[in-house]
Amino acid sequence: MSLPTPMRILLADDDHDDTFLFQEALEQVSAEAQLSVVENGVDLLRMLKDLDGKPDIIFLDMNMPVKNGLECLEEIRGTTGYELIPIVILSTSVAQYLWESAFRNGANLYIQKPTSFNGLIEILKKCLLERAGSAMPEGLEQFLITN
Repeated sequence: MSLPTPMRILLADDDHDDTFLFQEALEQVSAEAQLSVVENGVDLLRMLKDLDGKPDIIFLDMNMPVKNGLECLEEIRGTTGYELIPIVILSTSVAQYLWESAFRNGANLYIQKPTSFNGLIEILKKCLLERAGSAMPEGLEQFLITN
């Protein structure tokens, strides 16, 4: 099974190591993806305004400088035309107040960043191939994915 050609993926993450691993894992899942990367929430929101087409899915790091993942999520969901774009929150923390806030504000998934490269590949397969990130969760048990 492959991704639609080319799937437009937007990643907002300030950690260069995490970004590199995400790119490498994405290549293991499919070469048919166009990845755009920004380092903070302000750059993300600026890019969304300047894009010709909308991304097919957005991955947001929770802890970014300038504007964090929750702030970005709220602003994206409040932007006309972006209400249904799948948004996946990535975080090292599974603090309840964080994932509950992400759930209330319209994220599709909240994923604890995997501790292994193979774990990241599996997460991307789940989000991109199985389209787990494309539907709104029916409850918290389908929303939170931990290691």
